[in-house]
Amino acid sequence: MSDPEDTPLHEQDFHNILLWMPNWIGDVILVMPALSALRKKFPHSRITAVAKAPSDQLLLSHPAVDTVMQIPSGSEKGFFARSRFACKLRKYQFDLGVVFPNSFHSALLLSISGAKNRLGYGTEGREVFLTHTAPVTSLAKRTEYRVDYFFNLLSALKLDPAERRYLPLKKNQENKAVDQYLEKIGWRENQFLIALHPGTSKPQRGWHVERFGILCQKLAKEYSVKIIVLGQKKETELLAQVCRFSPDHVVSLPGDMDLREVAALLERCHLFIGNDSGMMHLASMVNTAVVAIFGPGNPLTSGPFMDSEKLEIVSKNYECSPCRQKFFKECKPSSHNKPFCLEDITVKDVAQAVDRMLKKIESKKVAGI
Repeated sequence: MSDPEDTPLHEQDFHNILLWMPNWIGDVILVMPALSALRKKFPHSRITAVAKAPSDQLLLSHPAVDTVMQIPSGSEKGFFARSRFACKLRKYQFDLGVVFPNSFHSALLLSISGAKNRLGYGTEGREVFLTHTAPVTSLAKRTEYRVDYFFNLLSALKLDPAERRYLPLKKNQENKAVDQYLEKIGWRENQFLIALHPGTSKPQRGWHVERFGILCQKLAKEYSVKIIVLGQKKETELLAQVCRFSPDHVVSLPGDMDLREVAALLERCHLFIGNDSGMMHLASMVNTAVVAIFGPGNPLTSGPFMDSEKLEIVSKNYECSPCRQKFFKECKPSSHNKPFCLEDITVKDVAQAVDRMLKKIESKKVAGI
């Protein structure tokens, strides 16, 4: 009889699977096609995902995930707090653990969890913490589309190809909160509903707030629209700046909506306009048309996972993109402290992309699609 430890991973039947999820909302969403393929391979297994807030909210509604646990995070939650959290996972006796982030610490924490088989990319000297490593090159890390990069991490399991779409999230009470909000802001069903997201993880990665405002003003003059500006509580002033350009047509989203409610709202919107961000991926996840503004990022590696007919990318495609985004060690800033790959994107550039998308949406409506 062969030793179970010598049996290839794809021939084993795992009953209790632990997934150590990426840190960023966008990356968590781009992992979801891999989660769906994993569930298809192991339909009766218990799949537990550990994730940082607020990404854990989305996973609570994902059909491939049974249990979600929130990783301690933030400045007040240091490595020792995360280590204690990982140590407490030992009682669940996971027979397979998968680590999606590339960091040294994430692999160490997966090891502390006690998962019997531990799978991840062998980067950053992490092989000592993993029982199985997926092959990866430095070129693949920089150039491979993130959905494929995350799916290929699971190559040892020999999953069926990932579907080229997101599975819909399970619905709870999100639609009720969205209906109440839309009624409150006076949205009429014959109005075109646009979500606009001017924020980003770093100020240097975001298009000018003033240009977002001018774009809103232009759209309000040319179309019958209601524009909802999305952002976090800490971005209240930024959102207010955008709203001041066209107060009768532009409103900001209340900061007490969780990610599942925001996703439900985005699903009701006809169009999303925004920076390269987690919100952009959230819009694509619910199949809302997207106009995405890319500066230092690369849409070929981290762009939305969606039908190209519903996507418009606005980018100058400079040779230096994508960069390592260590502002401003690799390039000089503009007079507005922006990289020129963003500085040189005009309101006209984005407005033209919006016009193209609106025409496509209208033509599909006329055709009854």
